[in-house]
Amino acid sequence: MSESLPENGGRGRSRSVVADLNLVPYIDLLTCMISFLLITAVWTQLSMLKTRQHGPGTGEEAAVSDPFPILVVVNHSGFVVVEGREDHKVVPLNGSSLDFPRLTQELEAVKRAHPDTTDVQVAPEDDVAFETMVKTMDAALTAGFPDVSLTDASPAGTAI
Repeated sequence: MSESLPENGGRGRSRSVVADLNLVPYIDLLTCMISFLLITAVWTQLSMLKTRQHGPGTGEEAAVSDPFPILVVVNHSGFVVVEGREDHKVVPLNGSSLDFPRLTQELEAVKRAHPDTTDVQVAPEDDVAFETMVKTMDAALTAGFPDVSLTDASPAGTAI
């Protein structure tokens, strides 16, 4: 791109000025942005928890009910493992922390009693930390329940 500019304030002859745009910094910026977006897209997939909804849904999903629901209620005083509608097993605190190994043992006992059941519902109370929820879901997966879902721990949403 070239343009003629007058010399000496508009008097005299004009000279040719050539201005080239340097696109290298712009291309470097775009390359860095694309690399960053591709790398972070992979990390978002690795941090995803797979869950399913086992509560009231829409259409035909609402008509299907679980004949033998297993529910793990998580609160700050421990766990409550609910089998069916009436069988409750309380897993109290181990000192001042939640007893995840004992929860895994209780869920393994439920799995041995009902080997065809593949799903369990985790019902954390509102003030339970996310790490606690993830460790509870890991305990359910370790016990042999591949289908873990989340539900509400409010009195209307639980069986207890």
